[in-house]
Amino acid sequence: MTKPFKILIGVLTCTGLMACSTSSTNAPVPDVESRSDEVTLSDADGGKSVPPPSEAPSSEHYRRFNEARLSKNFKLAQEIGGEILARQPNDLRILNALGIMAIEQNKLSLARLLIGKVLAKEPSNSAAQNNLGLIELKSGNLRLALSHFKKSIEINPSNRSARANLGQIYLSYRNYTAAAAELESAVRSGDESVETLSNWGVALSRTGQSEQAIEAFEKALKKNEGNAVVQLNYAVLLLDQVNRPKKALKFLNKIRSSSTDPAIIEKAIQMAKRAEAAAKGSTEKGESE
Repeated sequence: MTKPFKILIGVLTCTGLMACSTSSTNAPVPDVESRSDEVTLSDADGGKSVPPPSEAPSSEHYRRFNEARLSKNFKLAQEIGGEILARQPNDLRILNALGIMAIEQNKLSLARLLIGKVLAKEPSNSAAQNNLGLIELKSGNLRLALSHFKKSIEINPSNRSARANLGQIYLSYRNYTAAAAELESAVRSGDESVETLSNWGVALSRTGQSEQAIEAFEKALKKNEGNAVVQLNYAVLLLDQVNRPKKALKFLNKIRSSSTDPAIIEKAIQMAKRAEAAAKGSTEKGESE
């Protein structure tokens, strides 16, 4: 999985960029347009331009490649991928998978080369367009990243990874309405990763949809109850929008005792002061959590 990309929006934090392995998958991992993430012999180059059987990669090549990829052994995956590409130069799934691994290793020049080869052969490859968007984003080219995510969705409207990434970009621009729409599409398409649910909750909260935002944060916490980013985002909503300071304080105290992120801890400390004051007032009014 690619390292989550964090953006601080006021107090709110959004995370979780998603690569595409030519099938959409949850979380920061490959997308390969609605197919299994596992590369198989029949997937080679989409079934096109298959070389003679004596030269074609064997199923053992693909098994070893998948094993190396899943164990995050980039060097070995590169070696086996090279063997496959020597026999099948136009194997787009191998090129794309190696490109994803290069993104994960922050080898952006190599990733750009590999994904570029995919797009040179197949400009309408939605997964590769999404992955090029990730490369541009990690390179600091926000507008170029935005255009590639949009292109990916134009090619394949059901590409949930691209929609989740586009939604996150919109959050960084504070275009909360557009962000909520894209993130909802990602979730409705099956992406219920913690990162996407949290980002959706942020967008919903900023568009006044508090109850739906609460549902999104609750779902995210069911998947990872100790996620400090989700806890912080949820606490912001509880404290500032729905007047439930005591519940907000519970999350803030959890962050203070268990998080290792100094920036998030500092935010939690500052918010806890407000929550404690608000909780006293709400007790006088008979608030119940």
